[in-house]
Amino acid sequence: MFKIAIFRALQLGDLLCSIPAITALKFNYPNAELHFIGLPHMRALMERFDCIDEYIDFPGHPALPEIPHEPKELARFILRMQAENYDLLVQMQGDGTIVNDFLTQFKARRLVGFKPVAVGGDSDWLTYPNHLHEVERHLALVRFLGLQVVSSTMYYPMFPADWVAYEPIKSEMVPPFVIVHVGSRDAARRWPIENFAHLARHMYNKGYQIILTGVPAERILVDKLQRLLEFPTVNLCSKLDLGMLGCLLKEASLLLCNCTGISHVAAALQTRSVVISMDGEPKRWGPLNKKLHTTFDLTVPVAMAQIEREINRLLPRVPF
Repeated sequence: MFKIAIFRALQLGDLLCSIPAITALKFNYPNAELHFIGLPHMRALMERFDCIDEYIDFPGHPALPEIPHEPKELARFILRMQAENYDLLVQMQGDGTIVNDFLTQFKARRLVGFKPVAVGGDSDWLTYPNHLHEVERHLALVRFLGLQVVSSTMYYPMFPADWVAYEPIKSEMVPPFVIVHVGSRDAARRWPIENFAHLARHMYNKGYQIILTGVPAERILVDKLQRLLEFPTVNLCSKLDLGMLGCLLKEASLLLCNCTGISHVAAALQTRSVVISMDGEPKRWGPLNKKLHTTFDLTVPVAMAQIEREINRLLPRVPF
């Protein structure tokens, strides 16, 4: 059995942007066993995708900030990776400055991926293409390896069990509704809550119910937004798993959020969105479909009225 491993120990949005490339790898090696090595808390996300045969929890590394690590666990993990005898190991963890030397310890028969500067004529290493969108960057790696790309479209699998679990939540909503998501893992990427409140009022006055979402760590932020609003909202912070979140997004008229994981789920489900980018990288992370999604780069001046006009363009008119 030909065995492939992909290393990408990153967060939700990072993983969704790599799915078209992972799907392409499985298409080109349909009989291979494909393992994905990622963060333990991302297992539930990646196990939704049938292109992945086995998910392997990465225990962390001293040079990677995503999770704490324990040296003995890391040593045991490396021994396990060596025992897997991978035929192909694909590095999808940034430009490889930190992880490339580390991944050689897995002793795969072939290690491929990104390097900051690849040597001319090297068929295994692609110079990290900083100028590309995150989806296209990983598809460029697939093409560089001489493999066929079947689709560049992100997707997000939904299952009947998701809709069953969502049913009690659905009873709290009165369509049409929009989702407002004020959180982001990185505090520097959070737009001021008062601005979200202003736009939530704008959408409420257009006839839309306002649904608030967030993960447990964002409860203080979400509760603050709820207090700022003078009308009833539905606060679903920390009440949704990945499947229920997908159902909610499928039924929403629009998502308003920071540039964070939920924006990529909305892009994969083709839910209209207005995304606020605070880090100056909208060309890397903003949804590719510009008809359904608009990303505002807040490192340059943007008038609130401009964002309101884009919301008006994306939202259908509600008959009163």
